[in-house]
Amino acid sequence: MTRRLFIALILALAALVFVEPTRSLLEHRLHVARLGLDALTQDSGSPIVILAIDEASIDAIGSWPWPRATWAELLTRLYRHHRPGFLGLDAVFPPAPEQAAGNEAFAAALAQVPSALGQLMLPDPGMRGATPWLSLTHPLPDGFPPADTMRFAGVLGSDAKLATTARAGHINAAIDPDGVMRRLPTLICLESIGQPCAGSFVQAAAATLAGADEWAIQRGGWLEAPWLLVPGDLDALAIPVGEDLTLAVPWRGSHDLRYVSIADVWHERLAAGLLDQRLLLVGGVSLGLGDMVVSPLYERVPGIEVHAHALRAWLANALPFQPRAAQPAMLAWALAVGLLLAWYAQRRAQLIAITTVGALAPLAGALLAWLVWRQIWPAGAPASFALIAGVALTLSLVLRERSRLVQRFRDYVPLPLRRLLTRADTEVPSETGWGTVMVTDILGYTRRSQSLPLEQLAAWCDAGVAHVVHHAVKHGAMLDTVAGDGALLLWRTGGRREQARAAIAAVRDIMQGMPELNRRLAAQGLPELALGIGVHAGPYLLGSFGEEHKRFTVVSDVANLAAHIERLTRHHPWPVLVSQTVASLLPAGATVPAATLDLGAEHMPLFTLADLPNNHWPNARPAAAS
Repeated sequence: MTRRLFIALILALAALVFVEPTRSLLEHRLHVARLGLDALTQDSGSPIVILAIDEASIDAIGSWPWPRATWAELLTRLYRHHRPGFLGLDAVFPPAPEQAAGNEAFAAALAQVPSALGQLMLPDPGMRGATPWLSLTHPLPDGFPPADTMRFAGVLGSDAKLATTARAGHINAAIDPDGVMRRLPTLICLESIGQPCAGSFVQAAAATLAGADEWAIQRGGWLEAPWLLVPGDLDALAIPVGEDLTLAVPWRGSHDLRYVSIADVWHERLAAGLLDQRLLLVGGVSLGLGDMVVSPLYERVPGIEVHAHALRAWLANALPFQPRAAQPAMLAWALAVGLLLAWYAQRRAQLIAITTVGALAPLAGALLAWLVWRQIWPAGAPASFALIAGVALTLSLVLRERSRLVQRFRDYVPLPLRRLLTRADTEVPSETGWGTVMVTDILGYTRRSQSLPLEQLAAWCDAGVAHVVHHAVKHGAMLDTVAGDGALLLWRTGGRREQARAAIAAVRDIMQGMPELNRRLAAQGLPELALGIGVHAGPYLLGSFGEEHKRFTVVSDVANLAAHIERLTRHHPWPVLVSQTVASLLPAGATVPAATLDLGAEHMPLFTLADLPNNHWPNARPAAAS
């Protein structure tokens, strides 16, 4: 696989973070982090108070649902000691003929305070109760309502008497596939009768507080939400919503909301005036009522908190939204980062810098946009793309550079040490055993060094050493040392006889290849080359020696004697001499006596190969006397 194709593959795999459901998962995690920052601070200045229908309330007033007359009595007791600024009931009160008298009293109570009720949009056709459609300012913008708008076929509204006294808004929820509620529908339109749309409970509360009778629909700018729902002509109070007309729920901790049990209102236990000018939201918190949702921050919370958080943020002009430009900008950022990573894929420092900036910049920008403007920038996927692609390309480059380094130096490192280049936990080996050592030397090197230019001398010498090493390694030898015009090679694996025969096989290939080597040298204008070879076998120690400057080499009398044997080739007519130890391990008749090596107190018989071509000097002289 080519490097360019490999880079393209890494970028393509990293780009999978933009594919669902991975993209949504990343953005949801990032949004939880945003909400977590908000949860670190407590918002104690909100005028919203939740009147909770809890277990104590049901015990005090009676089983749910309560009759309308009971609701009228509850509000009467509330108004006796408090003057709230708004009353919102997160419930639907459908028509019920048996409660006609209670509706009259309930409606009269609702009329004393600006109030709002709920209604439900149903998937099945049918209209029951009042259906107060939202009054929209015309002309409507092009493309409204958008195709992603939630649509329903039927309506369950509150009793007409109540709906004419209080504003009504739907209390439908938008639950994501993972069961979490992150969005709140605003406008919901019917499928069957033209394009009538019903506003949400939050819109009903906002219109009541703003004193607006109709809503203007505006298309947001590139740094604004896709759609703006404006109560009347109060642009400053616009509700920012997404392309599907849903509102991002500004979740905070439950500790930011003030709860009062309706049981305390019923029994008139609250201090007089405690709820004056407060915005009261009435909703169920008892598990038995079933009005619970899963939030991104907490496992289960009462549904009334959704409306409470939305109204709190609307009053503070802090409703979160995703700008129209956010998604295209983040995609453009990821594309730019990908191109830069591909361009600088061969430069480690630039890769690290691009990866760092590519991952951190969108996250930092998203954090700033959230803290200052309450904007939701989808930075999770672009940051993950930059991180994954950048780290993968950097690691691949590091591994590639390491591989190149290993390949560059492995030929300079003895075979037992090569594992150290790829495994940091490997210790420097040390071994002893039986080995066969071959020492070779280029004859006449000193004389040639005085007549040949350095470049030609190096080429001439390198050709001879390379010829020897090639054939020796081919037959299983380990190169121990190259010193100028000579080399020391070691056979350390296999049995004694196997080692000796492998060494002699290498000697045969070396000597048989000399004519061809000299022809190549002659073609280059270089002089003929002759080798001396000495072979001995015995115990050896292979290890690391030295303190500050270490060397991995063979320490053995075998290597020393092999060098002495090779030197005797200068005084005898045979280029190859082997010790008696090696000769004894070869087949009968493979060697013939040739010389002796004077070791002082004793003499070592030496042998040469019996049937080796070119096993003589061109101008052979008689063997020196033993």
